[in-house]
Amino acid sequence: MIIKHLIFDLDGTVIDTLSDLARAISDTLVSFNLPSITKKETEQLLGGGARQFVRGALKGRGEDPVFFETFFQAYLIKYKEYQLTASRPYPGIVSLLKRLKEEGYKSYIFSNKPHEFSQLLIEAVLPNLFSDVHGHKFGTKPKPDTTEFFKFAATNHIDCAQSVFIGDSTFDIEMGQNLGMPTIAVTYGYMAKEALIHCQPDYIIDDVEQIYDVIKDLEKTKK
Repeated sequence: MIIKHLIFDLDGTVIDTLSDLARAISDTLVSFNLPSITKKETEQLLGGGARQFVRGALKGRGEDPVFFETFFQAYLIKYKEYQLTASRPYPGIVSLLKRLKEEGYKSYIFSNKPHEFSQLLIEAVLPNLFSDVHGHKFGTKPKPDTTEFFKFAATNHIDCAQSVFIGDSTFDIEMGQNLGMPTIAVTYGYMAKEALIHCQPDYIIDDVEQIYDVIKDLEKTKK
């Protein structure tokens, strides 16, 4: 198989953002006189995009659309304030991305995190290592829907038949499968390994360094 394009998820795959996300959502909840949630609870809500995350954190209190939108915008303000506080690349990610770039692969971010925050985070934490960054844009469907990816792929001349999807959630694995790409599930992120196994990715790995090995293994396969 020829591989030219590597599509990475962001949160839980290349950058550990959990502490900043947990702080932002808990502080927003408290500011609305609602119970905060733990870091573990925060972790369990991630992957489906900011609106799904906030709905989960509200635990049924977001049924009123006016209240939800007010709360959601307050959360975004908090997260924008906090998002560069504790977020760091996972160990080995920087050296992996540099090695991939040196060998001629093109790496991309395709995330359910809001687009503005995705761009800001990558520019601040992992600059010059991705060919392009795509986050979720208001009014569009998040992963695993493929609509926005095909637009992104057309802009960047990405051939799905020469691409791999890498992520830490079932949303990522389903996305890669919907696109007909080999999928690599990483277990060091935020979703339970059992859920990833249930999604039947092509590879399940526990360490960043294994991503490179899997790519080389895929290149030896026929497709």
